Amino acid sequence: MNQSEEEFFYPTYDTCDGVSERCPVEASTYGDYFTLGACAFFVGIYGTLLVAQTYLGWRSRAWAFVAWLAAGTLFELIGYAARIYMSFNPWSFEGLVINSMMLVLGPTLTAAAISVTFKHLVLWYGPEWSMIKPKLYPWVFVGTDFISIVIQGAGGGISAIANGMEDGRDLYDAGSAMLVAGVSFQVANMVLCGGLMMIYVWRRKRAMKQKANVDDQTGGPKTWNLLALLRGQETANREEHMVKVFIAGLTTAYIAIIIRCIYRIPEMSMGWANELMQNETLFLILDGAMILLAVMLLTLFHPGLLFPFMGKTGEEKEQIMAERAEQREMREVL
Repeated sequence: MNQSEEEFFYPTYDTCDGVSERCPVEASTYGDYFTLGACAFFVGIYGTLLVAQTYLGWRSRAWAFVAWLAAGTLFELIGYAARIYMSFNPWSFEGLVINSMMLVLGPTLTAAAISVTFKHLVLWYGPEWSMIKPKLYPWVFVGTDFISIVIQGAGGGISAIANGMEDGRDLYDAGSAMLVAGVSFQVANMVLCGGLMMIYVWRRKRAMKQKANVDDQTGGPKTWNLLALLRGQETANREEHMVKVFIAGLTTAYIAIIIRCIYRIPEMSMGWANELMQNETLFLILDGAMILLAVMLLTLFHPGLLFPFMGKTGEEKEQIMAERAEQREMREVL
């Protein structure tokens, strides 16, 4: 290499394959070595959660939830495994691409696991108060999640590839814009879906209160078998408590994913290798810990343990829904 080439040498993932005097770690995308212990911790705990999900998924047979959650968990595991490799070689282009893609898409897949529960919760509590038909929930909620996955996946791939090119600035900017758009769309989608569920809760509570007021005024029919009611009440109360615990875990996981997405928007919009992106501690708190919390809650508060209704067949669901409707009427006139 002559003196002119040496003078204008610019370290990129095309020209560097490891840390050296000409390719200092500070010039890499993340500006430093990843913390090996933290990356190994995430790989280990995601691996443990994936094993637990396999057992719980087979037990619950809530296949859509199981598939999305497992995919999200696996993506996180692979992403942190790539970061382990980059903790030894920050100039690994393969590690950069895998880390970027997996940790961008993993949370969206986990969010989709939450979205598939909405249909079953509406059926459990009564579809008559829903603004849309329950069968449309997967198409509306998970369908929009899929759009976000496509946008983020394309943007992440383009940005990572362009980041390794010396003359890929325009391509890089386009990919970054897609990433920001994809994450912003995910936040808006999650807020909208959460809002629709809040409207459902409000409509249900209002209808139940109005019906209770009418029954108080008219006296209501008193023809139910009290013993049969009491026998079923203990089981119903236990099931209701389990579902409420499931919803509490679901809601917390939902909020954790939104927090992560809000953090990711400025991190991505400032461009790669920015100061925010290179702050590993902040990433581990606002991305790593938030998604780990969400995945842990969805695993520990799994429908196989707390909401087995999700794994029932169509006929079984209809029978349970009819029994619950009857129990509601019996409780209202007691």
